[in-house]
Order: sequence, then structure tokens, then C-alpha cells
Amino acid sequence: MSPKENSLQASVYSHPSYYDVLFNSSWKREYEFLLHVFETYASVPVKRVFEPACGTGRLLWRLARDSFQVSGLDLNRKSIVFCNRRMKRHGFGEAAFYGDIAVDLKLDHPIDAAFNLVSSFCHLTSEAQAESHLRLMADALRPGGLYLLGFHLRPKGIAECESESWQCRRGALSLSSHLKAVHWSEKERIETIEFRITAQTPNKTVHLLDRFPLRTYTLAQFRQLLRKVGRFEVVQTYNFAFEPTKLNSSIEDVIFILKKSF
Repeated sequence: MSPKENSLQASVYSHPSYYDVLFNSSWKREYEFLLHVFETYASVPVKRVFEPACGTGRLLWRLARDSFQVSGLDLNRKSIVFCNRRMKRHGFGEAAFYGDIAVDLKLDHPIDAAFNLVSSFCHLTSEAQAESHLRLMADALRPGGLYLLGFHLRPKGIAECESESWQCRRGALSLSSHLKAVHWSEKERIETIEFRITAQTPNKTVHLLDRFPLRTYTLAQFRQLLRKVGRFEVVQTYNFAFEPTKLNSSIEDVIFILKKSF
């Protein structure tokens, strides 16, 4: 192996400069989608916005730039530092704080909207954690406020997408990535994800391997969870192309627009 190459097994979340580039290509569409949903479905003016599992805060600083009051929570301290340094660089105070979204989600002020668009919800690997998170989100939201929750559902039959690959770059940094499900336990409702990233600059190549568990949901299982929590109404659903979509047992990628009912 070349001296300028390095291979490691580590969390992609502990490499925020890679993560931020990998998941930033569609930021404009995501941002416009957030504004559209806030305007269309919230029953309250949206001023305070919260992102659980905020990571690098790709959208938080942009919301702050447009005069929203923003905050986020994450378990990865390196991502939190990355997020807050960028907030400061753009003239804002720290927005990201350390904590578990199933335990520590107690905010100083009620929020008007929250969003979690990239399946971070599924990192909560037990039913108890997922239920606790949704209850805490309901406690944090004002009545009529929104929670935009996006993740992959497990469809009935054979899934169309068990792997994804994509490339992107920022300046001299070029990234290629491959994400796939390598194991699934139907009984435990846990799938193991393998995430491989190759990061290249003119002077160095890094090969990163990350493996992590995600909780799986069928549409029926997620509906059952919402009924158990009992504090959200599903007012609309979208696919990952930000198009309104109808729910059925074969659907895979969904963003649920949840409105706090009381």
C-alpha cells in the first residue's frame, strides 16, 4: 500500500468533513422543501426550528441565515464541534449540543418545527427508544407544530434498493461511497449497514469502513408506533424526491409530515 494511503474502520460521523460533503449535494432542494412544508402545514408561525441528530448542521446555519432560531442535538462530539464552528464562522452562536434524542431532548423553549430527513431516527434500535423520542418531540413542539421525519421503510416483498453508491467533491476533496445492507434480522427488526468511503486529495487517500445497526419498520409497524404515542397526525407524506406520495405496503422512502395534535 502506498505511504499516502490509509485504511481505517471508524464512524463516518466522526469524520464530519467527509459526512458534510457526502450529504450536502441536495441541500437546496431540502431547504426549499422545509420552507414549503413549514408554510403549508404548520398551524403556528414557524420561528424556532430544531434538528434531532443534527450531525454537521448542514441546514441549520442556512435556516439561521434566514432569521430562524435554530438548535440541534447529536451524540457525536466531533460533528457538534464542526457544526458550531460553522455557525460561528457565519456570525451565529452555537446551535448544536450533546445529547441522546431518546433521553436528553428537553429544550429551553417550545419549538414550532423539527426535521430529521435522512433516516437518523432508525439509529434508535429499540421500540422503547423510538417511542420515547416521539413523545419527547411531542413535548417539545407547540400544538400545531410539525415534525418532518424521513426514513426508509421495509417494503412488502423484495426491496428495490438494498445498496446505494454516489460520488461528490468539494474543492480538492473527492469522495466515493457505497452503502449497503449486509444483514437483516426480521425477528429483531435490525439491519446491519456497511458504509464504505474513499476520500481522495492530491496528497492522500483514505479508505473508511463503517458498520452500524438500524431499526427497520414496515408501514404497518410505524403506524402502530404512532398510534401508541398518540400525539401526532400524519398530514402529508412525500418521497425522497420531495414529491407528495400515497402510502402503501410496497413504498420504501417516505418523509412523514407529523403535526402535533395536542
